[in-house]
Amino acid sequence: MNCYLLVGGSSSRMGQSKADMEFAGSTFLSRVADAARGAFEKIVAVQRFAGQPAGGVETIFETPHPAQAPIFGVERALEHARRKCFVLAVDYPLITTEMLRFLAERFTASQAPMLAPRWSGKLQMLCGGYDPSLLPIIEERIAAGRFELRGLTADAEIIEEEELRARFPGEPLMNVNTPEELAIAARWS
Repeated sequence: MNCYLLVGGSSSRMGQSKADMEFAGSTFLSRVADAARGAFEKIVAVQRFAGQPAGGVETIFETPHPAQAPIFGVERALEHARRKCFVLAVDYPLITTEMLRFLAERFTASQAPMLAPRWSGKLQMLCGGYDPSLLPIIEERIAAGRFELRGLTADAEIIEEEELRARFPGEPLMNVNTPEELAIAARWS
C-alpha cells in the first residue's frame, strides 16, 4: 500500500509551512516520511498544483482548483494509487512506524472503504486509509463545493481512541497546527 503525504496546506494557524518546520532535530516532513517508510511500500508527497516538490520525496501535484482543502489531496492520491492507499498529513510529527504499520494492516484487512482513527476525541481524517471506491463520492462533493472529509465516514471503520491509547504510548496522533500545539508536542518528542 502506498502512503500519500499531504504537504500543500496553507499552515495559516502556524504562520509558516509545516512541512519544512524544524522539530526535534529534523523537519515535520522528514519525521513523518521516515515513520511512513517503515510501514508502506511507497511514499509519495501530494502538493498543491503551484507548490514546490517535497524535498527527498517523490511528489505529485493536485489538479488546479481555486479552493484550498485536504479533499483535493485525497482525490489526487486516489487517482494516483488506483487501489487502497493511506493518506497522512505532515501535521503529525510524533507519528510512529509502529502506529502506521498497525493502521495499514487494519485497513488492508478491512472491508470498509475508509479507515480513520479517533484521537483527542476527533476523527483523524488525514491519518487514514482510503479506497478508490470513494473517488466518485469525493468528486461529487468537490463539484458541489462540499470540501469536508468527515462526510465520507458513513461506512468507515473507526478505530477508537481507547484501543489506540492502550497499544501506543505518548501522543503519536497529536495533530500540530498552532505554535501552542507545537510547544506541547516538543515536550513529547
